[in-house]
Amino acid sequence: MMSAGHHVTWPGVLLRAVTGCLGAGMILLPVPDLPERAWLLIPVGLLLVAASLGGPLARWRAVGTLAAVAAVAESALGLPSLAVLAGQGLLILGYLFLVDAPGVLPGAAAARWLRLQLPAAFWGALTAAIVLVVLAVPVPVSAWLLVAGAGAAVAATVIALPRRPGQPRQPR
Repeated sequence: MMSAGHHVTWPGVLLRAVTGCLGAGMILLPVPDLPERAWLLIPVGLLLVAASLGGPLARWRAVGTLAAVAAVAESALGLPSLAVLAGQGLLILGYLFLVDAPGVLPGAAAARWLRLQLPAAFWGALTAAIVLVVLAVPVPVSAWLLVAGAGAAVAATVIALPRRPGQPRQPR
């Protein structure tokens, strides 16, 4: 298939479809717990997910990030259960990994790209599971717990920030 000068492959289409499902899931999962005043986040989040998948805004990386922010805001306003929070965290993780996938990938390159994402996905899923366990165990609030949580948030932010690409290799 050809579309606007870009060759579209089935792995790329499948990757975008899975990304869209994860994005819609992260927006729709906390809906039952949302107060009425926060329902505006639902269409805004779904539009951001759609915009991150195709069209001129898809090249702007912040669109996917804004969709994830809408999902996080829904959780903050709705106060869902721990299971919903854990599920939404995994949906957001998967969406953010896949939304940055290169658009045109042949099957072998798509498989290789996904394989390269596995370590980060594993650590993200493990962290989500640990947070779920820690939140499920009733612990009195302490200053050390708050400092550890803040440190974990800072570490996660530093890890998630995009890195500068290296200089391209010169042909020999």
